[in-house]
Amino acid sequence: MPCLEEFPAYRFWYMRYCGEVERPTWWFRCRLWYAFILLCSFGPLHVLYLVKTPALDLMDTCEEIMLLQLCATVVLKFSLFVTHRAEIYDLVEGFKSILKGISVDEFPRFVKCNEVHAKLARLYVIGTTIVLMLYELVAVVTSVTISLQQHEVHFVTPFNFPFNYQHPVAYAVCFLHNLDAMLITVFVSVTIDACYSEMASNLSIHFHIVRERFERLDISAGQPFAERELSEVISYHGDVLTLAQRMTELFQESVFYLLLLLSTILCLLGYEFVMVNNIYKRAQVATLAGIMIGQAVIYTYHGSVIRDQSVNVSDAIYGTNWYEARTDRKKQIHISLMRAQKPVIVKSGFIEASLPTLKKILSSSASYITMLMSLEADVSE
Repeated sequence: MPCLEEFPAYRFWYMRYCGEVERPTWWFRCRLWYAFILLCSFGPLHVLYLVKTPALDLMDTCEEIMLLQLCATVVLKFSLFVTHRAEIYDLVEGFKSILKGISVDEFPRFVKCNEVHAKLARLYVIGTTIVLMLYELVAVVTSVTISLQQHEVHFVTPFNFPFNYQHPVAYAVCFLHNLDAMLITVFVSVTIDACYSEMASNLSIHFHIVRERFERLDISAGQPFAERELSEVISYHGDVLTLAQRMTELFQESVFYLLLLLSTILCLLGYEFVMVNNIYKRAQVATLAGIMIGQAVIYTYHGSVIRDQSVNVSDAIYGTNWYEARTDRKKQIHISLMRAQKPVIVKSGFIEASLPTLKKILSSSASYITMLMSLEADVSE
């Protein structure tokens, strides 16, 4: 059987920076809680900044609101390792265990999936690192520009603080706070999104294999191994459905809030892109918008694929020669058919993770950008 690297491909390697390891020591536990508290502190600091500086112009206010929403989605993703850590590792082990029933001919699909997601994870890290560097670059360039204009040293951090940080020591602490928070955001987002993507891809492959196995069945009454083969396929199908349910339940909260807030995040990013003149800021906004859209594509695309693949199993079941089987086997097939006709839907609340949902989100984001532009015009007048 071909060699398959550890599943997921990166085995939460990026989360080591945040203190998450499979067998944590006291140091890693302290680092995990420090990283989580640091990330949670981002929101209150920016709310306080908005309260203390009500005279912000519309663009600055929009950026602060966008950052608050972005931080909320990352905190929800990070909370999976804080409150559902055991469930995450159990789910990973479940996906690894079900691979034991895969044949040699079917196994290369998972090897290829593993390799693709390892590359995608690296590309994801590169993209988010570019955004991080641009935030740092904009802060440094702005600091130098203002200092030259005012003929005195003036510090600017990547994100705003509700207090004076112009003292060099205070600035160094605030700058490191921003840098650490951004690194945590990068590694948490990469880990959770890539993990979900790889698990969802594996699920769709499993559903496809279930369909193929049903299509190959010959369950006529005269076949000596028909009952055993039918039982094995039904058991395999049940294991895949159980994994699908566990995965959707674990990720549903983070999926819900990501898709719920995505339209306003993209709206605010689009507004910033139109209004700013700084080329570095525009590159930063454009890259961040692309990453946010990429995150939405991960969840909505896989949601549609899983739904379609799970329903396609019912067609394969109906296509078997069930009419030639014994009565007890017909009952088994009938129950399997009824269950397969119910699609696996990645849904939380009123939001379903599917491509039609993504289309609505992008459409509403464009409408919100137009509305903000009209507000800006009214304020200017």
